[in-house]
Amino acid sequence: MKAPARDAIPVVKAREIIAKLEIEDPAEIEIELIAANEGAPVLEKPLEGSDGRMVRLDGSVLITVRNTIRFPGQKRFVIAHELGHVLLHPHVRQIDEVSIAQASNWSLNQEPEEIEANLFAAEILMPGKLFVPRIENKDPSFGLLRSLAGEFRTTLTATAIQFLRYTKEECVLICSKGGFRKWFWPTERFGFRLRDETEIHAYTCAAELQKSKEGHVRGDDVPAGCWLRDFSPDGKECVTEDAIHSIDFGETLSLVWIQEAI
Repeated sequence: MKAPARDAIPVVKAREIIAKLEIEDPAEIEIELIAANEGAPVLEKPLEGSDGRMVRLDGSVLITVRNTIRFPGQKRFVIAHELGHVLLHPHVRQIDEVSIAQASNWSLNQEPEEIEANLFAAEILMPGKLFVPRIENKDPSFGLLRSLAGEFRTTLTATAIQFLRYTKEECVLICSKGGFRKWFWPTERFGFRLRDETEIHAYTCAAELQKSKEGHVRGDDVPAGCWLRDFSPDGKECVTEDAIHSIDFGETLSLVWIQEAI
């Protein structure tokens, strides 16, 4: 179970821009200025039905972002996502609209162009050369991810994905909503398969948060079979799960990883 192979081009493109601008610190990543430098100025204004829009016309490009987006990390990701379409899909997307919910969707089943735009956005907002030194030898946790999201001014979901792309841990990020698995994203080293059933098992931290609708729960002894295929939910093999609930989206994010051989 591996992440998509189409990540090379968007990541390389983002790295080229970071290198060209000689960015050496997260505080220097001003996405509006980067977009303008790439020929795609950003305009903030009221939008109906979307949070971001990209339009090409007569050789010019304009990115518009909804001016009432509450959180800077969401606004920055929407801009970076649309810039990804500008640079990666010049002959595919002449007009694109995106919502925050769509930009937070990392399902491997969506259109490849959307995955590529998200990967570009994650890399340009959290360049690997700056991100990797901050996660070396650190266990997955939403405490760590919150700290990184604050420093890079990014969303928690995008930060989690970037962590999974660079960590050496066997880990998977699972998004659930309404008691069912919505999407998941594994690390390259994750050698397990998730349960065929998409309904969230009652013994998971995600299920606990689905009931309370708030907070953060971590368990170091979650039965492996609650998440993974070929294990019993009543067995002795365990995984670690760190889960957090988003009131805004009604979704729960779970980091699930293997601490010991199972």
